[in-house]
Amino acid sequence: MKEANADMLLWSAFQNGDRKAFASIYQKYIDELLSYGYRVTSDRQLIRDSVQDLFLHIWVRRGNLAVTDSIKFYLFRSLRNRIIRNLEKHPERLHADIGMVAELAEDSNVFESAIFGHDGPSDSYEKLAEAVNRLSPRQREAVQLRYLHGFSLDEIAEMMQMNNQSVRNLLHRAILQLRLFFETAGGLLVFLSALQNFSGR
Repeated sequence: MKEANADMLLWSAFQNGDRKAFASIYQKYIDELLSYGYRVTSDRQLIRDSVQDLFLHIWVRRGNLAVTDSIKFYLFRSLRNRIIRNLEKHPERLHADIGMVAELAEDSNVFESAIFGHDGPSDSYEKLAEAVNRLSPRQREAVQLRYLHGFSLDEIAEMMQMNNQSVRNLLHRAILQLRLFFETAGGLLVFLSALQNFSGR
């Protein structure tokens, strides 16, 4: 509740033309937005352009934007829609490799930290990257939104334009596949079991 109120106040200040509020929003979410975008497509220039366009758009249109109590959700949903539109305009750039974990590890260890809670063994990390890459693009995106960025099932459903049960099914199948891949890795199996329980909340 406190976070929602804080977001509403920050968003209101931004809509009223407060440049510091806009800068705060940018600084708070830019890394997460880029990280998410890089897992939607390997075209990094398209992602950078999409993020830049998004922030330019919301600044120019700030007075006409809807009120929100979750700036993060608003930005992620807007960025996803913008990326999809850009990819539809340039289908030759479509390359759904959301699970490029191994390459992205050079830029961010957020995925590894989420899985291990610390700097995990490199061999286990490579196995995790391989396992995630075996998921379908929509499964990988749903897993990322749920477990890396902390969105609720309802938020993911709205963002991915699916119903709540379809998101549950998507996550359930993804976790089952990861569990199957790691059936001999005790530590990760425990973690993935916890993830499966968490996804039902």
